[in-house]
Amino acid sequence: MKKNTEKLTFFSLNIIAAILLFCLIGYLVLSRLETYTQHGEFIVVPAFHDLTEEEALEMARHTHLRIEIIDSLYDEDSRPGVVLEQSPLAGSHVKENRLIHLIINAQNPEKITVPNLQNAAYRQTLQTLTSLGFKIGHIEYAPSEFRNLVLDLKHDSVNIVPGSLLIKGSQIDIVLGSGNGNNTVTLPQLRGKSLQEAIDILRKSYLNVGEVIPDASIKNKNDAYAAIIYQQEPCDEDLIEAGSYIRLHITLEQEKIAALDSLTVTP
Repeated sequence: MKKNTEKLTFFSLNIIAAILLFCLIGYLVLSRLETYTQHGEFIVVPAFHDLTEEEALEMARHTHLRIEIIDSLYDEDSRPGVVLEQSPLAGSHVKENRLIHLIINAQNPEKITVPNLQNAAYRQTLQTLTSLGFKIGHIEYAPSEFRNLVLDLKHDSVNIVPGSLLIKGSQIDIVLGSGNGNNTVTLPQLRGKSLQEAIDILRKSYLNVGEVIPDASIKNKNDAYAAIIYQQEPCDEDLIEAGSYIRLHITLEQEKIAALDSLTVTP
């Protein structure tokens, strides 16, 4: 009987020791994994817009990020060689050493053939034009029984003939069919979004970006790209006419941004 009790005690102690060892190993593995993945730690992506390649590289080093130039566009309003677009966007949260893709302003304009997109779907048209390096301007509606089908493309208010050559980076406006019925869309709530996020959401919602109004915290174009929407007009309507213009108020002021935490922001 005594030997059985000793065996049982020895067996129980081994089980307890095994459980403790398992817990210890699990704790150490999770601790190392958390350290390896920098769990809970992130870097806020700065705005690289309007920086030269050398300036962007220096900023990336300073913020423990990496950059790669993946393409070039031509924007006559910007200096040659400066950053025009970036991904991830300014203000995004990323891990240390994340690679940031940059598109810079070309030294000389490159011309691209505009494809025939008449009668194409709107979202297909967005994807095609942006992949070719064009900028999306405004959308407008014209009478047509087919709602949101592409009727025409415009540049500088002139209809584009399919096959025409345009400078890469040119802004193209899209004319859509209005359909026969009431052409309304849901108004997205943009407060708390970055400016670029808000622009992308409005485009996909069949709406236009209206006036962008910076507050005193916005000092330059780079600040604007990193800014947050703290107010929009209109803001209270559920439905709005497709093609309407939405006015955006932007800020970098932390008090205004913190106040947005109490609001429900709908993507």
